[in-house]
Amino acid sequence: MKRPVLMLKVLVSLLFLAGLIALLDIGELSRQARDIDGFYLALSVVFSFLMVAASTWKWWYLMRLQGCPLPYLTLYRWYFIGYFYSNFLPSNVGGDVARAWLAGRKTGAPAAALAAVVAERVTGLLLLLLLAVCLPFLAPEFIRHPAVGFGMLVGLVGLIVLLALGWGGRAGLKSDALRRWREGLRVRLGADRPGKRQLWWEKAEVKVGRFGERIGVLAGLLRRRPGAAAAVLGLTVLFYAMMVVNVALAYRAFGVWPEWREVTAVLPVALLVAMIPVTLGNLGIAEGSYVFYFGLAGMGRELTLAMGLLLRVKIIILGLVGMLVQAGETVEPLPRSANADGDEPT
Repeated sequence: MKRPVLMLKVLVSLLFLAGLIALLDIGELSRQARDIDGFYLALSVVFSFLMVAASTWKWWYLMRLQGCPLPYLTLYRWYFIGYFYSNFLPSNVGGDVARAWLAGRKTGAPAAALAAVVAERVTGLLLLLLLAVCLPFLAPEFIRHPAVGFGMLVGLVGLIVLLALGWGGRAGLKSDALRRWREGLRVRLGADRPGKRQLWWEKAEVKVGRFGERIGVLAGLLRRRPGAAAAVLGLTVLFYAMMVVNVALAYRAFGVWPEWREVTAVLPVALLVAMIPVTLGNLGIAEGSYVFYFGLAGMGRELTLAMGLLLRVKIIILGLVGMLVQAGETVEPLPRSANADGDEPT
């Protein structure tokens, strides 16, 4: 990320946090922090490690589905490394890149490893968009609020766009328009003349082609195997159910059980807003989104900000664990198997 963009994101994060603090009663926020329940605080932190385990399960399954299995505990360790890079690098996708690189190096199938990470993220995003459209109906009184209605509309549009891209993606990759754009980019980069840039371009085209083929193979496997698709869907639903529990436990650490129906109804919309990439690591915008949307469910602003900051601290803890794992991690490549990139998995 270029330095001006990074500095702008840091500034926006600080402005969001400053705005939140200015609107809240600092004395009440301090009281919430002093009265935190140690048992539920510990339980909430432990639950975060269980959520990582659920995410790892889906990643492990997608790797195994492509014929590139890795030990579950190895992937579990690497998931923490992903949190480390996502927390401490100025990019929201740094952790995914790190996980894909580790798995690709270990298996000798980088395209399959990247396809598994992308499929993990895309299936999660698809379900989040669907939940943002459907779950507000659990509390119909919220639907009339413009912010909730707009969030539902964004979810519907996003769902249609992703499904349309998936439906016509393979045809689009072979279209004349994309071919002309790719050729124009190659000329602008100076990769149309002999030299290092041309070699770099050719290698990049091969890697992108392999990745596209692997995504197509994985999508075909899920289409042909309803049981596999159901397993991926079930694991994705499990993770989002755990997110509701995660929010509830964070609230309970401050002495309050939220109303499950209302929190479940607005959580997907709040998460969509929190994903807007205008701050560093979504710092500030995520907490502000929680304060606003859970406020519609009757949760106090100071209480909700304390809850959101606890969620932030837990993510940082996962990142610090990832830093420790990264410090002692060595990746020895496996012998290249028959299921390496470009071959049909068994």
